[in-house]
Amino acid sequence: MCTLAVYRDVSPAYPLIIAANRDEFYARDALGPCSWSDRPWLIAGRDLQAGGTWLGVRRHPRILAAGMLNRRPAGDEAAPAPGELSRGQLCLDVLEHDGVTPALESLDDAAVRDYGPFNLMLADLERAVVVDNADGVRITELETGMSVLTNLDVNDPRCPRLANSVPRFESVRDMVAAQASLSELVTGLKDVLGDHDNRIDPDDDSPLSRLCVHTPHYGTRSSSILVIDGDAELHYFHADGPPCSSDFERVQVGS
Repeated sequence: MCTLAVYRDVSPAYPLIIAANRDEFYARDALGPCSWSDRPWLIAGRDLQAGGTWLGVRRHPRILAAGMLNRRPAGDEAAPAPGELSRGQLCLDVLEHDGVTPALESLDDAAVRDYGPFNLMLADLERAVVVDNADGVRITELETGMSVLTNLDVNDPRCPRLANSVPRFESVRDMVAAQASLSELVTGLKDVLGDHDNRIDPDDDSPLSRLCVHTPHYGTRSSSILVIDGDAELHYFHADGPPCSSDFERVQVGS
């Protein structure tokens, strides 16, 4: 994924909402979110090249969501090595745990050394964090309210995509606080996730500065909206294509 927004405890009706765009090369095969036969407690997309996932939810015995984003160098820093292990596999591995705290306990400096640079978001109904491996294991706690993550730090204004999208994600936060319905929230998030404008710098014509990305070989492949309601029930919506032109369909999550 390349953009992920988290809403925590904005409304008691929906204590956790995650909205994310997956940007990837078109040629990399993947399956959309579904239940995995070997992990019946899991709902996640599946990368058919390396076998891991970019976004998944553990449903039992407690909700745990995990999302993996590649991390990029800031400014003129040299691009780091890609790493020997699949970051998507790490995302899958942490979902073996039944909460943020035990998932974090499985990570240490040695455990993340052989992965390329990443931002790993973990959230349950009590806690949400972003883990990165820029210098060993670094943990950033996500406060209540709204947080937006791309390929730098949480809420990092150096990222033009984040700077462009924050005001629009804030408008959805206001909808959540105003007790909007589930269908209204999905419609509102679809509009944000499918945005092509660059309001910060209209003269910047880079497609990578937009929230919904289109290039000849790479772009926004899919989009997901996860909503945990006040009864700790999961509602999962997925657009199997760029959200500017693809409808969000409800994913079957079981009982």
